[in-house]
Amino acid sequence: MWGTHQESPHPPALARKPGGTGEVPEETASALLLVGEQMEDLAGLEELLSPLEPPLHKAVPWSEELGALLDESLACIIVDARRSWTVGIETARRLLAHPHARYIPVLFLGASSCGEADLLRGYSLGTVDCILEPLSPDIFRLKVEIYLEQHQRQALMRRALERAEQAETAARESERMLSTLLGNVPGMVYRGLPEEPWALTYASQAARSLSGYTPEDFMERRLAWGELIHPEDSARIRKEMTEALTTRSPFTLTYRIRTRTGEERWVWERGAAILGPDEEVRALEGFIFDITPVRQAQRERERLHEQLEFQHQRLQAILQQLPVAVHIVEAPSGRTLNFNAQAELLMGHPMLPCTCVKEYAQYHAIHPDGRRFAAEEYPLARVLATGKPTPQEELLYDRPDGSVRVFLISAGPIWDARGELHAAVASFMDITALKRAETHQTFLASVSETLAGSLDYEATLSHVVQRAVPALGDGCALDMAEPDGGLRRLAVAHVDPVRKEIAQELARHHPSRIEDVSGPGAVIRTGRTELRTEVTDEQLVRHASDARHLELLRGTGVTSSLIVPLHARDRTFGALAFFYCRGGLPRASRAYGPEEQRLAEDLARRAALAVDNARLYREAQRAVRLRDEFLSVASHELKTPLTPLNLKLTALSREIPRCCTGESHTEALQRHVAMARRQLWKLSTLLNALFDVSRIAQGKLALDVTDTDLGEVLGEVAAWFAPEAARMGSKLRVEGEPHVPGRWDRLRLEQVVTNLLSNAIRYGAGRPIHVRAETEGTRARLVVRDEGIGISPEAQERIFGKFERAVSERHYGGLGLGLYITRSIVEAMGGTIRVDSRPGQGSTFTVELPCRQE
Repeated sequence: MWGTHQESPHPPALARKPGGTGEVPEETASALLLVGEQMEDLAGLEELLSPLEPPLHKAVPWSEELGALLDESLACIIVDARRSWTVGIETARRLLAHPHARYIPVLFLGASSCGEADLLRGYSLGTVDCILEPLSPDIFRLKVEIYLEQHQRQALMRRALERAEQAETAARESERMLSTLLGNVPGMVYRGLPEEPWALTYASQAARSLSGYTPEDFMERRLAWGELIHPEDSARIRKEMTEALTTRSPFTLTYRIRTRTGEERWVWERGAAILGPDEEVRALEGFIFDITPVRQAQRERERLHEQLEFQHQRLQAILQQLPVAVHIVEAPSGRTLNFNAQAELLMGHPMLPCTCVKEYAQYHAIHPDGRRFAAEEYPLARVLATGKPTPQEELLYDRPDGSVRVFLISAGPIWDARGELHAAVASFMDITALKRAETHQTFLASVSETLAGSLDYEATLSHVVQRAVPALGDGCALDMAEPDGGLRRLAVAHVDPVRKEIAQELARHHPSRIEDVSGPGAVIRTGRTELRTEVTDEQLVRHASDARHLELLRGTGVTSSLIVPLHARDRTFGALAFFYCRGGLPRASRAYGPEEQRLAEDLARRAALAVDNARLYREAQRAVRLRDEFLSVASHELKTPLTPLNLKLTALSREIPRCCTGESHTEALQRHVAMARRQLWKLSTLLNALFDVSRIAQGKLALDVTDTDLGEVLGEVAAWFAPEAARMGSKLRVEGEPHVPGRWDRLRLEQVVTNLLSNAIRYGAGRPIHVRAETEGTRARLVVRDEGIGISPEAQERIFGKFERAVSERHYGGLGLGLYITRSIVEAMGGTIRVDSRPGQGSTFTVELPCRQE
């Protein structure tokens, strides 16, 4: 505890409490320490000092408490050495050796026996004072009080010094912080003169990076800041600075400077005027920052903005010029972002200001049954919900004007750069006219098929009237002109059975007349279409003949009418009337116009043509029947005198040798007779052909089926035609099997072979003719091939028709009935006939017959 200490160059810091956490309060800091050999001696001293009321600590030498008490803030140590001066001196010496007690004054209390040498020993310790007995209480208290006051003054001085040190430390720290701040500020900090050219008295180190000049260049007046300002900005800066200094306002400037290297930079300056005591501007202080990157970024931003605006305007121009409607919405809200005028035009109303998908229900899309679309059913809503494009689909839209349009619509997503759904776009076009044209064409094609499917024109036209509803209106009626000049209501159709009955009652009780000024009668009389876009009640009143008639007319509910004539070959024989009625089916239009008129007239033309064709067909059928009857009678009557004529020619041939003299005359007469017999045979053949045609047309071609040999028939007919073939220069070659048995009509089979061989000789051009009969399984085949002129492909099917031929009749003659009769006979026996031919290479006719007929 009483160890030695090194001298400290400065007094210790302010005293603190033993376990202290802070400065000792001033009123308790000046304490007294009483040290004596006996505690009872110290009690007397304590009593003497009680008027001063100082904090007192008592201890005896060599005690443990004494070292701890030295840590207190002691104003004085009073050593009671009245019992032993030597002990007191030693106690004081040891106390003053303690680091905390070196500067604490020590007051010795000694006995009166102390000599000068003892006092010198005490004073030699340093800060020591002595009081000898007899002890004066006043003097004792006065000295102690002086020590107390001195200690308090020292404490105050220490605290003042400490505060000064703290203030100096804080100032140094502030200066360091300011220096650090100024060194790290991205711009230049300055202080300068308020007059142009604004010389600087201080510039931070950032001046170098900002301008290329050092701070010293500005502070030593080698250069003024105003000299760096761009000439184009100088006048503006001068004006703005003048205004700021006049109003004593802070100023913010943006301008360009030229750096030491000649580079142009943009700077942003913020500063204020420093006023003197006289309120005059003494200096300027502020910051200057390099905003060149910012300006470049701003310019780039402006450029990009201009480019974006240009792109936007171009997109808008393209959007507005598109022939289709476009609607763009935000994802995922569904808020409308953009649309074009075509969208509003097609919908027939302004674009609705939708902010969410639920509000799509305000639009007017409908299902075919008339139900409104729910919000989530719209294509855009489905794209927003799934992120997937919707394929093209047709959508019905009920416009405010009452028309229902057909839109072809598709929608798809718009993704951003991160792959997230950014928006959705729908495009649609009005295909009402296209759908109507498609429907009309389908309707006309179907009607044409119906008209072509029957020759009973009244039934067919009645069916057409039924088909016209609802394609061409809510109702349709057909009136036909009668031979007596009246009109007959042939058919009525209507979507409403009640109104159909009203229309029928009108026809029964108030039929149209040919002399009417309007309606079906007028259309039939004039042959001109009657179109009434709107049928008003005033028109009904004018048309009605009585109250009941007017009631029925009003009951039809007609709002628009169209009546077209049935006209063919300069004759009008009927009228088709179409009606739109109140409460009818939803349509694109509720009034007839030019487009509906064209469709109705087209339908009427087709119907009129069908009626006219049916009438012509009936007349043609009657003419054919008359012709067939004539041919049957004529062929029979013409054939009657041929038989006796043939007998006469035979008798004449026998009589010539007996009646004529001279061989030359006989031969000449025989040639004439032979020529007459050949012509008689041709005439007989033609008449037989005509007779067969009549039988075939009447379905009276009878067959006498017996066991017949096709090979035998072919041989006989070929032998009979051999002289004719030789006369034409053709060699007739019979090939194949000699016997081809079967069950056929022998006479008709001979007729088939005769017709084919006759044609082969006629068209064979004098070249060889090959005929062959053969059997293949259960069928017999007859093949006749010539090497003559041949038949063109387009004529090969036609030659089997009635009165048809593949060549000119002027060069080859004939009626064109041979192949027609041949095919009729072959088909009657259950067989087939075909031809294979090329022009200039001959023809091959193949007949196949079943050997056994059922």
